[in-house]
Amino acid sequence: MLSKRLLNFESFEVMDILALAQNLENEGKKVIHLEIGEPDFNTPKPIVDEGIKALKEGNTHYTDSRGILELREKIGELYKDKYKADVNPDNIIITGGSSLGLFFALSSIIDEGDEVLIQNPSYPCYKNFIRFLGAEPVFCDFTVESLEKALSDKTKAIIINSPSNPLGEVIDKEVYEFAYENIPYIISDEIYNGLVYEGKCYSAIEFDENLEKTILVNGFSKLYAMTGWRIGYVISNENIIDAILKLQQNLFISAPTISQYAALKAFEKETEKEINNMIKEFDRRRKLVLKYVKDFGWEVNNPIGAYYVFPNIGKDGREFAYKLLKEKYVALTPGIGFGSKGKNHIRISYANSYENIKEGLERIKEFLDENNDN
Repeated sequence: MLSKRLLNFESFEVMDILALAQNLENEGKKVIHLEIGEPDFNTPKPIVDEGIKALKEGNTHYTDSRGILELREKIGELYKDKYKADVNPDNIIITGGSSLGLFFALSSIIDEGDEVLIQNPSYPCYKNFIRFLGAEPVFCDFTVESLEKALSDKTKAIIINSPSNPLGEVIDKEVYEFAYENIPYIISDEIYNGLVYEGKCYSAIEFDENLEKTILVNGFSKLYAMTGWRIGYVISNENIIDAILKLQQNLFISAPTISQYAALKAFEKETEKEINNMIKEFDRRRKLVLKYVKDFGWEVNNPIGAYYVFPNIGKDGREFAYKLLKEKYVALTPGIGFGSKGKNHIRISYANSYENIKEGLERIKEFLDENNDN
């Protein structure tokens, strides 16, 4: 008999869609991938070269469970330069990706019966992690009015993801201010921070420089195209970091050593040039997707960050996505997997080449025409 905790654990539907798409590719079909949330760019060359160098120099052993000091120092310098915040290396722990960092963050503060506020819609793993730990996710809109209604004496934390997946929106300053005034802990998932094309995106550290209530989770996967390197980090006060350290020591020992050394080059000027070019290309793709989506007559918000568009298509998004994949070989993610408010939505990822995205959108147009939906 499987654990009850796992029986309540939902699969990650985007990976189910990817598996179906790959089966079609194995049959010789050309599938356009607009489902996966992974940069199509290669990891910048300076990072790759540093990883190779680490291998050749024999840096293949365990590191300090907190992570190598030089990387933690560089992360601290990043937050000093960007937000004028003084982050001591002892307030940072390197993890095997930001998802692991998020799980560690929740594990360090959550008790059975607690409630954690999350946005509807939001990243599907949030609710799974929370339930696995015996707590309850509370879905709400991220407005002050909605958050006020969602609060209870069981509220332990809120997860803020900005820019957000799947909406591509940045969270308003008023939401941060309300959270810090009323909620014990703020877990800030900032994995898409840096992928912003208009306006300002806040970091939680701007509201709590002393990290009294903040557990900031970030990593190198999205901005630096390092998804396969599995390297992330958590920033918080020393009590939280020490608690996470015990989890790290017992479960993973340390983050991947080669990835830690490679990530040192993420902060170099040469890497920054490649990242800036990536951001410009993401923005070009974003504008392309928005043009088509609006031409389709679909309702859409104004996604200014990450690399997702989340339109309301006016019908069941799951049924639409699976039928589109079967008939036109375009892979999208059903919106319902992100929360009940996503039922009539689909998520389009523009983490693919401009040419592939355009072809995928043209196939969607054909699909709509053939089904009299446009």
